[in-house]
Amino acid sequence: MEFRKLISFGKSSYVVSLPKAWVVQQKLKKGDLIAVDEAGPKLILSKQVDATKEEVEKEITILVDGKTKEHISRETCSAYIRNYRTIKFKGEEAKTKVREIQEITQNMMALEILEQTENCIIAKDFLNMDKVSSEELIRKMDVVTRTMIDEARKVFTDNNYINLNERDKDVNRLYFLLYRSAIYNIENPTRALKNFKLTSIDFMRLHFVAFYIEQIADEARRFARYAHELKLSSKLKLDIEEFVKDVREHYIATMKSTYTQNVKETLRLSEFKVNFDQRLDKFELEVKKNEGLHLAIDRLRRMIIGIHNLGRVIYTL
Repeated sequence: MEFRKLISFGKSSYVVSLPKAWVVQQKLKKGDLIAVDEAGPKLILSKQVDATKEEVEKEITILVDGKTKEHISRETCSAYIRNYRTIKFKGEEAKTKVREIQEITQNMMALEILEQTENCIIAKDFLNMDKVSSEELIRKMDVVTRTMIDEARKVFTDNNYINLNERDKDVNRLYFLLYRSAIYNIENPTRALKNFKLTSIDFMRLHFVAFYIEQIADEARRFARYAHELKLSSKLKLDIEEFVKDVREHYIATMKSTYTQNVKETLRLSEFKVNFDQRLDKFELEVKKNEGLHLAIDRLRRMIIGIHNLGRVIYTL
């Protein structure tokens, strides 16, 4: 952080000098106008943009010939996160991959197929990234993830594994959009401060939080995938349900301290992992002959690692 001295200028104004590096970076010259916006106790300075020029929307072409659905999906996800507003899928194989491309675009929030020809499929979104709140997306991801962990706890009685799959897709869509929002606001710090009162460090923190929430949701789904196929006694089912209940309570407590950015509380909660691992170790020794159970238990461990790392974001950022 630099400090500049405030200088009196006449009877009604004050001036402060601008850092030369910033002026050069913005390609400013003597006589150019600087936009000044108030943001509470802060003033935001930015290069004046010609209002007659619309912001250029980014466009990208993805060649689909000879590529698997997974490869095309990765390219699409990359383009979406990097804020390409129009994505064109081109190639001789486009007409035979329509269904695959439709499924891929459905995994990106607000990305819709608008045009289709024999060799080209055009998808576009009309999101205003200046109005997409990363904090609101975090809360939505959190609500769905809490529900997923609760449904995972009831997997032995409710047979709700399919529901978990669908909820996990919702978390993924929210995460992709949040990732995109974080990059956009880090690249446009002046807008971010004006629109959301958040700095680049804030958006980096929000992205890490979202990353671990998405990871926890994934592990809840995977736990249910292994657990719902197990043939267990009623007692073992109750024992495992109790473990999942503890995981959910620990997750909720960690998210509460995340929202309040309570460093002291997250440090206290970080002690939970060691004790939980020890309990799982003891449990595994008692039931080691139960085929497949270790796979479900391993997912519980991974959920706790994700929650532990979630807390670490708060006391390191």
